[in-house]
Amino acid sequence: MGTDDAEDAELRAVALKNAESILIARRRAERDLLEAKEALERKTQELEEQREWFQVTLSSIGDAVMTTDVQGNVTFLNPIAECMTGWTLREAAGVPHERIFRILNEHTRRSAPSPVRSVLRDGNVVGLANHTALICKDGTETPIDDTAAPIRDAKGRLLGTVMVFHDVTLRRRAEAALHEETRILELLNQSGPAIAAQLNLQTLVQNVTDAATKLSGAKFGVFCYSATEQLIESFSPYALSGVSHEAFEILGSSRHAPLFNPTFRGEGVVRFADLTQESDYESVLPRESTSTEGAPIRSYLAVPVISRSGEVIGGLFFGHPEPNMFSERTERLSLGVAAQAAAAIDNARLYEAAQAQIARREQAEAALRETDRRKDEFLATLAHELRNPLAPIRQAALISKMAGATEAQKRWSHDVISRQVHHMSLLLDDLLDVSRITRGTLQLRKQATELSSVVDAAVETARPTLDAKRHRLSIDISQEQTYLSADPLRIAQVLSNLLTNAAKYTDPEGLIRLTAHCSSDSVVIQVIDNGIGIAQEALPRIFQMFSQVKASQDRSDGGLGIGLALAKGLVELHGGQIEARSGGIGRGSEFIVRLPVGTASPLKLAGSRAEPEERALVSRRVLIADDNQDSAESLAMLLRMDGHEVLVVHDGPEALAAVAAFEPELALLDIGMPGLNGYEVAKKIREAAPTSPIMLIAVTGWGQHSDKARARASGFDHHFTKPVEPERLMELLRRPVV
Repeated sequence: MGTDDAEDAELRAVALKNAESILIARRRAERDLLEAKEALERKTQELEEQREWFQVTLSSIGDAVMTTDVQGNVTFLNPIAECMTGWTLREAAGVPHERIFRILNEHTRRSAPSPVRSVLRDGNVVGLANHTALICKDGTETPIDDTAAPIRDAKGRLLGTVMVFHDVTLRRRAEAALHEETRILELLNQSGPAIAAQLNLQTLVQNVTDAATKLSGAKFGVFCYSATEQLIESFSPYALSGVSHEAFEILGSSRHAPLFNPTFRGEGVVRFADLTQESDYESVLPRESTSTEGAPIRSYLAVPVISRSGEVIGGLFFGHPEPNMFSERTERLSLGVAAQAAAAIDNARLYEAAQAQIARREQAEAALRETDRRKDEFLATLAHELRNPLAPIRQAALISKMAGATEAQKRWSHDVISRQVHHMSLLLDDLLDVSRITRGTLQLRKQATELSSVVDAAVETARPTLDAKRHRLSIDISQEQTYLSADPLRIAQVLSNLLTNAAKYTDPEGLIRLTAHCSSDSVVIQVIDNGIGIAQEALPRIFQMFSQVKASQDRSDGGLGIGLALAKGLVELHGGQIEARSGGIGRGSEFIVRLPVGTASPLKLAGSRAEPEERALVSRRVLIADDNQDSAESLAMLLRMDGHEVLVVHDGPEALAAVAAFEPELALLDIGMPGLNGYEVAKKIREAAPTSPIMLIAVTGWGQHSDKARARASGFDHHFTKPVEPERLMELLRRPVV
């Protein structure tokens, strides 16, 4: 074998070996490629499984999920996201997410910035975006919370974003309900104690109306009393909330009563979701009358306020311009407030009643104190007025019995004594008259009385006082004859009191006017002076018993402060009125008397004079029984001077013995005698001789109606109140004893 062949063989061997190596390497590469392919297929399958699992996972969670690529185009929407956005995955895939995920700020109503763009720009997670609304494909809005996060590979490279968002409607409702509950609880916590603690009725009712209006969510609220039928008819509101009185007046017509009457009758809650949908809406509440402040009333709620006793105090009425604003829960809340209000109103009423009672008691106590004060002043004045005449009486009596007294001095003394006794009698008469008026026992002797004759009698009585101070008296009476149905003596007494009063409180040489004129049904008499006047604050009490104006007390010239009270009582007994006016201190006074007009009658009119009857002098046997020796003896002396035979005794047993021995025709018995009083003596006389013609006359300082009745029951024929008027007694003695 040559060298060439050997080289060829070697080359072939090397080539074969290389070919085998290549074949082995190829087979190894094919095997590696197959293994890599199988691994890739396995990896791809795993990735697909993971993708499917991821999509299933995203699809199965409770929130909406959307993914995008790095350009922000949608790559995935789960079913919830499809439902919320209105887009399907097929429609949305590859579409810029801003078209799919459109959001706005609920407060500003402007488009909100995209959280996806923020993530793609900064690579950070974007937290919850509150107050965001998602706009659906059909334009509806859904409140959402959303979160956006980056999607990265194992090396941290940004592959896209994932957006998770969910519907918060239910949460918002729950939050609103919780907020409403919190608001209601706060209102109840605030209003409850405020209502319970309030005792002023007007403030309480306003607080109740305000609180109930807020709790009910009404546009306006009204509390109305149902205490009178007039409120039901006219529906006059007591307290308003959320609406002015002017705006609410449109509901004040009685034709709307059918809407309100069930509440005032306490028939329960009345609620309308929408008054405009009621079949009888036009007849219940006319459309043109349902506007308060320009808004129609649609939602209506009325709740009665009922007291513990079952009385319907009133009603709470609520309105709103939108329908369906009141629910059963609103009813329950309103009923709770109404019950609370009823209890508070009951308490406020009791408190006001208690306060009124306290005020009345305080007024009564003040009146009693004032009466007691005026009584003390009266007693002091009475003592003064009774003591004043005693001095001249005592002095005149001393003068008349002095040895050197002339006949003129004695006559003067007698005149003084007579005047002073007359003055004291007038004081006592006024006291008795006021007492009779107060007890309702004063009897009027009404008759057809000519006005001019009454005026003449009053002027005649007041003339001495007028002349003493040189006053000018102007009288202006209608020329036509005017008649009163009146007791002429009592009306003359009223006018003389007014004239005397004017004379006392007017400076000397003053002007006093008396005018009288007729209206259609009354006679108006005025007594006007230019005297010291009356302070305005004193006018309301000028006719009270024992009342004397302080500014005039030093100028009263005598008087007990009962003259005007007596005049008022007498005028009112006649069905008339008396009024005092004055411009103030130093501006004179005016007294106005209004009396009903009467008609002329055949009766003898006041002022007409009867011809005196001719009476023959008659001598009587008279028994006087009185333990006051001076009184008995002085009266006996007068009667003896009048021609009568008189026997005087000083106690009850002596009187009984004298009746048997002396056989008097008349017996004047003092009631307060020792041994036996006058009532007992009279009874024994009547029992001993029932048919005896003796006339029994009670003489006493007690002149009340009950005293006179007791005297008649004891057998007395007449009752004289001390001091006895001698003229009246002598006239009685001249009458024949029957």
